[in-house]
Amino acid sequence: MEFIKVLKKSRFLDPQRGDEEVVRYSEVRYDPLTSHSSRILDFPVRSVERADLSALVEASKAFCPFCPEVVEVVTPKFHPELAGRSRYSRGEALCVPNAFPYDENGAVTVMTRSHYLALKDFTREIIADAIGCCLMYLVDVAQRQPDMVFQSVNWNYMPQAGGSIVHPHLQVAASSSPTNYYAEVIPALERYRSRHGTDYWTDLVEEEGRQGRRNIGTTGRVSWVTAFAPMGIFDVLGVIEGVRCPGDIGEDVLADLSSGIVRVLRYIDSLNMHSLNMSLYFHLGSPLFTPHVRICPRANIPPFDTSQINYMGMLHRESLTILKPEDVCDGIRRMWEGQGGDVHD
Repeated sequence: MEFIKVLKKSRFLDPQRGDEEVVRYSEVRYDPLTSHSSRILDFPVRSVERADLSALVEASKAFCPFCPEVVEVVTPKFHPELAGRSRYSRGEALCVPNAFPYDENGAVTVMTRSHYLALKDFTREIIADAIGCCLMYLVDVAQRQPDMVFQSVNWNYMPQAGGSIVHPHLQVAASSSPTNYYAEVIPALERYRSRHGTDYWTDLVEEEGRQGRRNIGTTGRVSWVTAFAPMGIFDVLGVIEGVRCPGDIGEDVLADLSSGIVRVLRYIDSLNMHSLNMSLYFHLGSPLFTPHVRICPRANIPPFDTSQINYMGMLHRESLTILKPEDVCDGIRRMWEGQGGDVHD
């Protein structure tokens, strides 16, 4: 397995320094599976000020379809020909059809009765109930519609990450059509097996563990690393051992997965970031595709609140970051090792 990066060097004359030569370095990194490239920039901003979200949160309460007093009145019910239940529930979590779906089997899972939670306030129980509720729906869909092989649980938290409703909720998808992520990863897995004769995910976990530079740790059967070529500001990857589909995830694995997610959320919060995108991917019936989760925080760049997504990401499909994955790994690992007991509440 190769972790390829190309060091780029730029030079210019700075009139503010008497036309002294200034050298800037950047990196182009290539994902070891897909060769998708990411760029790490030499940019002076390294921290984000904590935003005051009180006005946003308060304004969003004016009408929230996911708050407990109205959620069962205003949200739709699943069609009896397509699902075994009109709604799915677990703990405080409630899974209902998405009124504006991205695909043929779109659902939304309201994660908690609380209208807003800071990232540090999500508990393992909240995450486990929410994901578990999604998995109940996905298992049901797979039984009734076996061609819906591209399944995922997704999270856009807060408007900065594309969340149109503040109240914490997950987006659930079960489709016969792959997204670009699947279209890129699935043939890459086949090429890797053909070239090396081994399983990519097993090799990735073993190699990252051997090198140690991006290996965060484990929570039971889930191995956590920072992606070598991140898809966002940083990109935390959790690889789930010994499962192939949503129905394989029992309570023990769900607890392992939720523990790791909560630790990542607390690290993101420690950076004064409050927004993220997360996806948990499944490809049913594929022996090469191991279910895994990716978590990318979202933050605008100070001092002018500039979007992190510019022409590079939008039109060239090139990810940009100013944080090295190895540095992010060091930061998460310091928190990770001290959070073994307080993520269970």
